[in-house]
Amino acid sequence: MNSTIISQINQSIDCIDDFPSKDIPSLIQQLSNPDSLIRMQAREILSCIGKPAVTELVKTLPTADLELRWQIIKVLENIQDPTSVSILVEQLKNHNAGVRWAASTALIGLKRAALPALFEALMRDYDSIWLRQSAHHILHVFKDDGRLTDVEERVYTALEEIEPTASVPWAASKALEALKNKKNNLLQY
Repeated sequence: MNSTIISQINQSIDCIDDFPSKDIPSLIQQLSNPDSLIRMQAREILSCIGKPAVTELVKTLPTADLELRWQIIKVLENIQDPTSVSILVEQLKNHNAGVRWAASTALIGLKRAALPALFEALMRDYDSIWLRQSAHHILHVFKDDGRLTDVEERVYTALEEIEPTASVPWAASKALEALKNKKNNLLQY
């Protein structure tokens, strides 16, 4: 696919309901186009396509170079599909600060749907300073917005301790357990 498909799409309608899924990978590749206008248009079109594009975006993300990775995360942020939470949490460990920041912003947009995967990652990869820093940022935003329970706020507090590797996994485990219990209680009604 080249820029002509983007111009054809732009001439048709604002948001594409029946965009052929076979063209989504080509559109994703346009996110790497040297022309910033084409990249922006591709991002807008993929965001407009929404959920049907998520599978291909998530599939492409792990092997994408930094620019494409950042672009894909921005599209996922716009779509806000909870199925992308796990892959976005994985990006919190990326060596590039821009990728981590974009993933944090996308996860903040997904609100509380981001918490279970974030707590699981903190239990498993608590030694990743980048993950801890990103999780701290996300939880700080949630705390300021009043979106954390007391047990979830303990994870935030643990991330601020001198030795977070000792306390974060335990606090994250307790927060995840509380989330699961709350979900189970809601299912019983």
